[in-house]
Amino acid sequence: MIENNFETTSITHRLFPVSDKQVELSFSGDKISSDGGLLLLREVENQLGLIDRISSCITDDRDQRYTDHTIKEMLTQRVFQITAGYEDCNDCDDLRDDMVFKMCAGRLPQSGQALASQPTMSRLENSIDSKDLYRMGQQLVDTFIASYAREPEVIILDCDDTNNNTYGQQELNLFNYYYHNHCYMPLHIYEGLSGKLIATILKPGRRSKQSDIASLLNKLIGRLREEWPNTIIIVRGDSHFTSADFMEWCDGQYNTGFITGLSGHKKLHELASV
Repeated sequence: MIENNFETTSITHRLFPVSDKQVELSFSGDKISSDGGLLLLREVENQLGLIDRISSCITDDRDQRYTDHTIKEMLTQRVFQITAGYEDCNDCDDLRDDMVFKMCAGRLPQSGQALASQPTMSRLENSIDSKDLYRMGQQLVDTFIASYAREPEVIILDCDDTNNNTYGQQELNLFNYYYHNHCYMPLHIYEGLSGKLIATILKPGRRSKQSDIASLLNKLIGRLREEWPNTIIIVRGDSHFTSADFMEWCDGQYNTGFITGLSGHKKLHELASV
């Protein structure tokens, strides 16, 4: 039942105190959760509002007459499960009645309807197209921009590929000789001074192509310049982020520079040994 915005589902009996300490008897021990810390993360999300903005980027073509779970509820459920270490979609079946996850999704912990099942969550994940993903990426960048109270003097775009090993027949998982494993190689871009995430893109298990990086950074820096016209922007990355076209483009941009590595070769080694 609901009393004064609080939900109660069991009867509590008060016993005689012990050393002036109150003793209560309750019969709700079967309704417990091992993920209470997620409620603190929920407070952060309520202030940030990232899931709300991301959910607005996903096209919902379902017949709303037969819909039990909103996009935001399902996205909240999936994100919070991953942050708690339940990365597999089939974990939804075991956690859809968990009180903490229900509260994080905005539902009452006891009487609230169960969250989405694995098939429902899988349909959501497979319904997202490239346009949805692009809009979601834009929201990440906008969230990064909004994290600054004023235009920063300088930011560093740290770019790096990171291996994400695969263990099945996932599409576009490739063998990477450097990591000696089949993997994806998502590209991450962080701000080097603050450590804030700016963008992340899932990619096949090979290092990024120079042309793809140049195109991405062109769009990203263009968006940053809309808000911060005078900020010094420095791009930092390994040697495979170096391309003549991109370096020439940086040289032609206002307050934009780069720090990239160079692949070793015989002549370079000779010069370095002098």
